[in-house]
Amino acid sequence: MRILHAPANVGGHPIGLSKAERELGLESEVVIFEPDPFAFEVDRSLARPGIAPWRTAPARLRFLAEALRRYDVFHFNFGSALFPVWTLPIAFDELPLLRRLGKTVIATFQGDDARPPEYSQEPYSPELMPTLQRRRANARARMLRYAHRVFYLNPDLGRWLPGAAFCPYASFDPREVEPIPPRQDGELTVVHAPSHRAVKGTEAVVAVMDALRARGAPLRLDLVEGVTRAEALARCARADIAIDQLRVGWYGGFALEAMALGKPVLCYINEESPFGEELPIVATAAETLERDLVALLESRGRLAEIGAASRSFVERHHDPRNVARLVLEGLVPLPERPGTGDSLSGSCLAGGD
Repeated sequence: MRILHAPANVGGHPIGLSKAERELGLESEVVIFEPDPFAFEVDRSLARPGIAPWRTAPARLRFLAEALRRYDVFHFNFGSALFPVWTLPIAFDELPLLRRLGKTVIATFQGDDARPPEYSQEPYSPELMPTLQRRRANARARMLRYAHRVFYLNPDLGRWLPGAAFCPYASFDPREVEPIPPRQDGELTVVHAPSHRAVKGTEAVVAVMDALRARGAPLRLDLVEGVTRAEALARCARADIAIDQLRVGWYGGFALEAMALGKPVLCYINEESPFGEELPIVATAAETLERDLVALLESRGRLAEIGAASRSFVERHHDPRNVARLVLEGLVPLPERPGTGDSLSGSCLAGGD
């Protein structure tokens, strides 16, 4: 089976799945048309930064013709097909053609591709809102109609994607790092790595850390911005506590990496956890962050305990090979899991056929 992940590599989730699919014995590639500011690995980039989307139409059509011959499974990310046309009064894309040709279609929504713009953390101008509302509604409707399975990576998206299912991030392989427990004494380093300051609540993080240091708390903030992913990971490894975000309502890829490194993670969790009480994240908010950090300082023994639970959680729920099985189970032939005589099934499978 030959699998295509396109047209974007949001948060590294597509390449994480693709690598895992290769380990399962499948042919899998990531081809992007959208620029990636974080430069996650891809197999082929056809992105043309600074070019108006309509001007990429010829390149997209050429690749679509190639893809129809080459791939059996089309896994679309960020609510977009290869050739969406949004300028017409009605939505148009290649999804009906793929179904007629017997291709398997999977879609994964990552965030603001599914959320109506009025629910987004991004500030949009009133003039842009109607266009965004129409585009996102069309994207949701088209994928729900034509995809064999639709997934979402953030639990809040389920309210706008009826019939779809939650799927854990596959963006980071915990086997790539060894956990480094937090220090038990001395000054502790708190790491925060915002991809977007306003969305992550960075202003509140900085204010709380400044207030605590002014009162003599043995804490220092490492604000990680504008560096390579490798450097960000290295700085997270040297830290003791991680703060992910204070506004969105669910954890992101940075939290996943920090948990894999055995760090306690503080994050605003506003959604019912699909993992139940297993989720080891320390739930916080802008209003309670100072109190929650002080509580960790006053009970340092909890740091290593939460960090160890975090690492185990990532190994159980975010192993890319397990996530790949969950996504593909029943759609394509998969090898048996070693030692089980059985293929893996799981709760993130969704219908829509």
